[in-house]
Amino acid sequence: MSGRFETLVYTDCRPGQGLNGNAGLQFQARSADSAAAAETLVRDHLLYEPPSRWMADRRPVEQYPPSFAHISSDGILATASGLYLGREANGTREGNQLTHAVVTTDPASYADLRPAQLFQAGFWSGVPAPTTRSDPVRLGDAVGTDHSPTHAQAFVLGQPHGRETLLALVSALADAGRPGRSRVLFVGDDIATVVGWLVAGTLLLPRERALELGFKIFSTDPARSALPVVAVLPEFAGPAGRIDNPLGYAVFDLLRHQHTPIEPTPSASRWVDLFLTEDPRDVVDALGVATASGLAGDDGREEAAAALGLAAILHRRPDPRHAEAIVGWLRTGPEGMRHAYGPDVADLFAETPERWPQRVLVLLDEVGCDGLVPGRAADVRLALIISELEDARVRGAVTDRRLPPLPAGEWHPDHSDHVRQLLTEALTSGVPPQRFEALLRVATRFEVDVRWPDIAGAAESFVRYWADHPRDVRPAGLACHDRLEERLLSVLEDRARLGSKDQAEVGDGWWQSLLPRLETLNSPLAEAVLGAAVRHRDERDSVVERHLTAHRHDPGGFSWVAGALWSQSAPTTAELELLLDVAPKGARLTRQVFWKVTDEVTRAAVADLRLFDLCRRLVASGLMTPSTRVAATLAEDEELTDILTELRHRPDGGRSSVLLRRLRDCPARLVQMRQAEVVTALSRVVALLSLDGVLDQHPALLDPLVDRLVDALTTEDGEAPAVLAYYLTAGSGAPPAPQVKRLEQALGRWLTRVPDAQLERAAQHFARHSSDWRKGWQRFADTYSGRRRRYRIAHPFRDR
Repeated sequence: MSGRFETLVYTDCRPGQGLNGNAGLQFQARSADSAAAAETLVRDHLLYEPPSRWMADRRPVEQYPPSFAHISSDGILATASGLYLGREANGTREGNQLTHAVVTTDPASYADLRPAQLFQAGFWSGVPAPTTRSDPVRLGDAVGTDHSPTHAQAFVLGQPHGRETLLALVSALADAGRPGRSRVLFVGDDIATVVGWLVAGTLLLPRERALELGFKIFSTDPARSALPVVAVLPEFAGPAGRIDNPLGYAVFDLLRHQHTPIEPTPSASRWVDLFLTEDPRDVVDALGVATASGLAGDDGREEAAAALGLAAILHRRPDPRHAEAIVGWLRTGPEGMRHAYGPDVADLFAETPERWPQRVLVLLDEVGCDGLVPGRAADVRLALIISELEDARVRGAVTDRRLPPLPAGEWHPDHSDHVRQLLTEALTSGVPPQRFEALLRVATRFEVDVRWPDIAGAAESFVRYWADHPRDVRPAGLACHDRLEERLLSVLEDRARLGSKDQAEVGDGWWQSLLPRLETLNSPLAEAVLGAAVRHRDERDSVVERHLTAHRHDPGGFSWVAGALWSQSAPTTAELELLLDVAPKGARLTRQVFWKVTDEVTRAAVADLRLFDLCRRLVASGLMTPSTRVAATLAEDEELTDILTELRHRPDGGRSSVLLRRLRDCPARLVQMRQAEVVTALSRVVALLSLDGVLDQHPALLDPLVDRLVDALTTEDGEAPAVLAYYLTAGSGAPPAPQVKRLEQALGRWLTRVPDAQLERAAQHFARHSSDWRKGWQRFADTYSGRRRRYRIAHPFRDR
């Protein structure tokens, strides 16, 4: 059953007249066997109900009103018209009736009509079919014309309290019969009036709801019908017919023109007012568009759907609150609906694009790109550009997303000129730098050909701001990017030339972003970048090694890059050693590179032996030109090393004294730097008076010298440490008691184990000094004679 109605006829039959073959009430005919699926629905819900009291009173047939009913269940839709016939076909008893039903499983069979509009249609039959096969029904053009929206509007306006009644009825019908909702009960004696209200009410419901809303006109008892909408004659209404009944009915008493108080729904209020004041056909069509659009199914979008329907049919401009949803629908709604109504709706928006919020204009521009507003897409885009331009100028807000091109022929050179003029005026209006950047992004987003000469002067403040705030500006995607960057680099170069402080400030802000493109920078700025990269240490090791190695075969480039690397911070010792390893022949570095190492060499209270060696190598390599002070300090150290070298060869007494006097006059910081070498040399040379001079001039040598002598007396057999140890302990300027005790203990061990010849040579040293020292030494040595004898007994083969 598709595209047409099948039919069923129910009445009292003579034998052989009906589908059952026997006599009695039964389905007398059907148009197709498939219609049999609807017989139970029709029998249970749609048949004519003759009042038993009236039949008992044998009222005339013409006093019985006709019936009209509809049901939707399990995919079957059935609408039926009935009338009372009086006596049985085979007897004299009352109760004969005929119900003619049309049935379908295809809602499209009703076309755009509501079931109530089929009342009194020309295809209804009041007599049995000639055979058991009845004719199917197709809706003709005239069907429903007597119950058109225009007739329904006139009907309502002609009724007492018509607007209020219709408003309550539409609100009640929207959910009638659903769980927890009241059924609708009409109380009246005129079927045309009941149908008139039902037509008006269901016209203002979505078509799908009207098709599913079952009704029965008339029933002899409201409780007997399970359908959501029931009409009864006044004498059969009973308690249910009171407008304040507690039985779950919303009552519409059509005789008294009263109804149960019902809170109007927003939807009913909207459509009822429109239906009664506008062209009712357009209003019904607008409701149909709203329902079919798909918008009403979304939470909170019923108003937007209604606005769409009114825009599509009544050409009403939507409220801005719903504009975004509707414009979005123009691209995403059902294809057939968009094809039918999209251009008209889009045109409503495009007529005055400047009135819409920016987010709506973005969507509307996409609609224009889809070709739905031919001849007006450029106007929409202009409005969007103006809106975003104002946002950028006032709030600095902008999006980087590029827009798709408009259809061919929409955008003309005049449009481009106009937009360029707008942007140029905005950029040159003295906006703050952040707004200037936002405006440049608007130009990029809309591919506006902003011309540099037109904005160059205004761009200067932005460039200076950018130079001061490198992290606050995103250069990628800016209009005139190349020219802006050119000016930026020029400003940074100028600042880098002002002095070391300014150069360091430039480097601080820009080294990370400019380091990867160092080769494109001019010297002052490149130096600032390299110097800052080294000073900030984030990538120091790799930066130094990479750039020094890159110029290892270019003396001039090497000299420049080394100076730049350490223009803001001194090189580390490891970096100086790398410098020595990779420097090409002929490279010469400025003194600035070596200021720290030269300061350490010449001024540090405690000199660093590694730095002295490094400094000497740098000078020898030619990389470093020493200052007079550095040269003098290196010469003093060379003097000291010469003295120590000669002392290591143990020269005779006279020469040793000369060397120790020279050692005495060496700078204390250098003597301390080479302390280990000095005390080793002192521990092997006997020049007692000269030793006093060294220790007086360099008292810091005493403690390490004592340590050295103690070690030598314990591990060596030479007499020099013994002579020096005794001289220190017995002299007037003896070390502190703990040191004396250590020396005496070590000297005692030496006296116990060494051969006699060693003792004699030690005595000769003291004899050359003075007889008193000779005697004193002898007395000290004699105190260990007993130990010596015992040691000899224990070690009989030791050399004597």
